[in-house]
Amino acid sequence: MSSSPLLSFIVPIYNNEDFVIACLSSLFNQITDDIEVVIIDDGSSDTSAALVNQFLASRPHPLSKFITQANGGVANARNVGLQHVSGRYVAFLDGDDLLSSDYLAILRPLLLAGRDDLIDFNYQKFSGSPPVPSANSEIRYSIYDLERHGLASLKPLFAHSMWHVWSRVYRRTLLAGETFENGRRYEDVIFTPFQYFKTRQIAHLDHQLYLYRDNDRGITRNIKAKDIEDMLFAMQKMLRFVEAHRGDEPLRQLAALMLANGFSEVKAMSKAVYGYYRYEPATLKILRQTAAVCSNSDVPRKKIYQMRFARVDHCLSKIRWWLKKR
Repeated sequence: MSSSPLLSFIVPIYNNEDFVIACLSSLFNQITDDIEVVIIDDGSSDTSAALVNQFLASRPHPLSKFITQANGGVANARNVGLQHVSGRYVAFLDGDDLLSSDYLAILRPLLLAGRDDLIDFNYQKFSGSPPVPSANSEIRYSIYDLERHGLASLKPLFAHSMWHVWSRVYRRTLLAGETFENGRRYEDVIFTPFQYFKTRQIAHLDHQLYLYRDNDRGITRNIKAKDIEDMLFAMQKMLRFVEAHRGDEPLRQLAALMLANGFSEVKAMSKAVYGYYRYEPATLKILRQTAAVCSNSDVPRKKIYQMRFARVDHCLSKIRWWLKKR
């Protein structure tokens, strides 16, 4: 066996006492000695840390580490994890989610082959009891053929903008020097899209390997005003990236898809927080820049107009909100 683990898991936990044992069991039930696990308790105020200690005592593993720290947020916890992993590949598992029972069996041959720098896969959302995997589900492996089609092969991925950090495995060297943005929610959107511009060795598994628990404490159920700022931060990062690569038309076409989805998220979050589409002056500037990048792309013209003339969208939405309240 290589001196480095084949795969390292980063598992941030925070007040996950109801779910953390199931989470870790889904991993340890299929673990082998070439798998590293780094668990970070991010200042939990419940019994999560004690439960993890008990679990690790009952399921000893030579390559497991348990780190406790003051609360710094999930981005910070993942950054701590990145500092401690040593595997050839890196994966993420959140403390209230589960791995499919065939996660490692399916990924292991691909990781051992070592061809891919990044492999993304499907996930399944659940609440309550986890779904039972289908015994006859087909596993389809395909590459994003960047050699033949360039960045255009990534268009379906960027159009859907499913940027969850945990629905992928990454070659550790691909993540060298990368960090998650501390203090930001929606940190996956700020982080994941940019990894696809760093390599031409990318593959997809059309199979559900991750089980995402939809619980009432998740960020999509608890939208805050700052979430709008965080999504705009992600959009600004992409706008700067496009500017730094001015003249790269395939890159601009991809970025336009990510930015358009970011705009849709900003609209939805604004409506959830305020009841109408509320755009601050700084936001209007970002949206005009976004409209310029999205011009002459696969982004629908109507959406581009909504960005370019967001002040009108704001006024009409506020009027409709006011009329409903009367």
